Amino acid sequence: MDLVQNQTWGFLTNHALILIYVIRHRDSTVREISSGVQITDRATLSILRQLNDDGIIDRHRDGRRNTYAVNFDKLAAYRRVGTVSLTPRLFVDALIQTLLNIAQYHGMAPSKNGSGEHTEVDSGSLDPMLGSWGFFTNHALLLLAIAMDNQSTVREMAASVGITERAVVAILNQLEQARVIVRERQGRRNTYAIDLESLRAFPRWSPGDWEFPPQLIDVAVAGLSTLMKGSR
Repeated sequence: MDLVQNQTWGFLTNHALILIYVIRHRDSTVREISSGVQITDRATLSILRQLNDDGIIDRHRDGRRNTYAVNFDKLAAYRRVGTVSLTPRLFVDALIQTLLNIAQYHGMAPSKNGSGEHTEVDSGSLDPMLGSWGFFTNHALLLLAIAMDNQSTVREMAASVGITERAVVAILNQLEQARVIVRERQGRRNTYAIDLESLRAFPRWSPGDWEFPPQLIDVAVAGLSTLMKGSR
């Protein structure tokens, strides 16, 4: 896996990494977040402003500095516009629920007897809040496309992800170099298999030196495994 140690690509967008970092490091400052996610302060501030506008990140004034925390009610309802077919609802719901579990968050959900006791949040029962950013990079979206149909052509993958065929080829080469996928030639076309153990061991789930929640890796691997079994 040394081949990918110095590469900057990964499976989660900077929006997702900032959310995860803030969940793990409550009341973080811009500088702490940017250092953890390894992007510039300016890029971090831009994403935080967007997440704040969406109501998912709350900004608090602490003396002379701003700190940031996640609004879990809004996070539980978040869905990205335009990715329903490629990011199955159950896959996204499982990821969001795992984030809520990591934070030990339990929202108010009406019980069957109407008592209003605290129960686990069912994000699928909430009215969706649609936004423009997503959790997954094109590398992750291609893995989802492969999991759902390992015989998809480059053209079909490009159409499903919404990127060029040239970009698909470049990403497939990176995934193969990292041993996350295995390419096989069948007649005139390639087929692809996902190596789930290599995916689990991928070194850039989190940039920086903070520990990425292993529960999120587990749910990603389990979700892809389920999709792969369903496509057979």
